[in-house]
Amino acid sequence: MSEIELHRKLLGDRPRNEAFYAALKKVIKPGKTTVADIGAGTGFLSFLARQLGAKHCTLIEYTDTLDLAEDLARQNRIDGLSFIKGHSGELQKPPKVDVVISETLGNYSLEEGLLETVLDARRYLNKNGIIIPGRLLQYVAPVTAPRLQNEIDVWPQVGFDIDLSAARNISLNNMFVRTLRADDLLGEKSARLWDDLDFAPDADKPLSKRSSTVKWSAKDLGSATVYGYALWWDCELVPGVTISTSPYAAPTHWEQIYLPLLNPVTLDADDTLDLMMGSDTRPQIGVRVSWRTRQMRAGKVANEQSQDIARGRL
Repeated sequence: MSEIELHRKLLGDRPRNEAFYAALKKVIKPGKTTVADIGAGTGFLSFLARQLGAKHCTLIEYTDTLDLAEDLARQNRIDGLSFIKGHSGELQKPPKVDVVISETLGNYSLEEGLLETVLDARRYLNKNGIIIPGRLLQYVAPVTAPRLQNEIDVWPQVGFDIDLSAARNISLNNMFVRTLRADDLLGEKSARLWDDLDFAPDADKPLSKRSSTVKWSAKDLGSATVYGYALWWDCELVPGVTISTSPYAAPTHWEQIYLPLLNPVTLDADDTLDLMMGSDTRPQIGVRVSWRTRQMRAGKVANEQSQDIARGRL
């Protein structure tokens, strides 16, 4: 995707734009607040901050989009801006500001380095400074409709007496960006919070390598068959202002993530389904998501499937 196409999608997302405007409005003190916009792109968020009275905004962007941001600032006669071309984590002497804002959210929330970016952004803050976004909640829910699995798992239907199971295994060790529908799931109550990241400057530093286990009982899922899992997130920009990619929320330009199973799982009456989620976004790793499914029966493992996008790369 070209850079301008990416920004077309971002700026065409009204709920996103309105949420960031509302968040900035809550924290900017006209004539006093200074802002650092990390991953500034076209400069849109800095332009909003200046409209709301920010004293000065520093735009930090490592791509050539920064040149476009400067052009747009001139066209709109927006002053009080500084432009730094480079990666925020590589600046040895970052400017000290009252507010850092960074919209580096992906469909899988952490795929664009959000966690590492906002943790490093603490270096930019004055005393009592604020980071936007402030908190990220990640959810997972069983997908109980076969629609997405049927779209993805084409390998057994190819035919011609050719065994494609090796290709199938690689394919199903991937996460897929898809639009989940409410009827693909069993309702909001089936969702589990698997990760809670607090980006507040005074909070403990979240680790880039993360893991969590969530559970469902047969009572939770009934006689439904589970084909995979849906991932989505809620991002609290500031208290009272949240963006969500939940299938039950208003649509945004972001979609959900579908994690397929190797084989569908149907629980017996007293079974439980245990899901161990892993996420590793250390810079030397990039993005690595893993998911291990265990169907437990009478305290023993009746079915286990382990998947990892490191095994899905070809």
